[in-house]
Amino acid sequence: MLVEEVKLEAVDTEDERFRISEDLDPVRLEESLRQVGQLHPVQLLVGENSKFLVICGFRRLRALRKIGRLSGWARIWSAAECDALAALHIAIWDNLSHRDLNPLEIARSLSSLRTLCSVPSDTLVEKYLPLLGLEPHKNVLRGYLALHSAHPQIRVMLQDGRVTLSTAERLSAAPQDCQERLAQIFERARWSASAQREVLDLVEDLAAIRECAPAAVFDKEDIASILKYERLSAFEKGHRIRETLYRWRNPKLSAAKERFIAERKRLDLPAWVRLCHPPSKSAFF
Repeated sequence: MLVEEVKLEAVDTEDERFRISEDLDPVRLEESLRQVGQLHPVQLLVGENSKFLVICGFRRLRALRKIGRLSGWARIWSAAECDALAALHIAIWDNLSHRDLNPLEIARSLSSLRTLCSVPSDTLVEKYLPLLGLEPHKNVLRGYLALHSAHPQIRVMLQDGRVTLSTAERLSAAPQDCQERLAQIFERARWSASAQREVLDLVEDLAAIRECAPAAVFDKEDIASILKYERLSAFEKGHRIRETLYRWRNPKLSAAKERFIAERKRLDLPAWVRLCHPPSKSAFF
């Protein structure tokens, strides 16, 4: 393998068609380059214009620029020896060789294989999902392809652990404007993994009943008042919003529960007395 020194100005880092990494600015990489220099060459492809395309090494190139370097070491591939699919294979394996990809990087890889290389869905399921450590199932592919369209706020919340992968996939399936509005709600209110699932189920049901977009379900003064209440923590806001959504979705059941609680309080029963529902309807007969 021939490695040569390439001027950074000759590389088109704006063209990210082969990019895999989500985080392009790891601090430790900059320090490593300062201390010991570039240990591994980047992989470049001769582009259609006068500049090289990056196959892998986006982070190294950005770090080299940040520390003031004017050139870097690269392995250069010609278009004849490396087409788009081969380039993506190099990019994917270069990353898999030293780390696991996070969900957003998996989503980007699958989307690039489909859109850039026209890889059929069946091949993505049978070949590439197992390669990326996933179950070969069409629903898995569908979820990750949706995730690739995630709004920036949703991407950050997924990386920070504020939303689960399942929640991020469901939010990402909505149009971008709807995603942004939903992301703002999830930014200000917090739920556990199971509560996130319940909230999204309630929102989808209410949107279907009201024939509106999911984000429009939150466009009520009740929700706005909860979100504005500064004395509540994010989890307390989430709890109250979930209760409100449940009450809207199940008005009769919620009213029955409230009557039951009021009656139990009126009875003023001692602490050792418990009220339990009968095990089955037949208990009444």
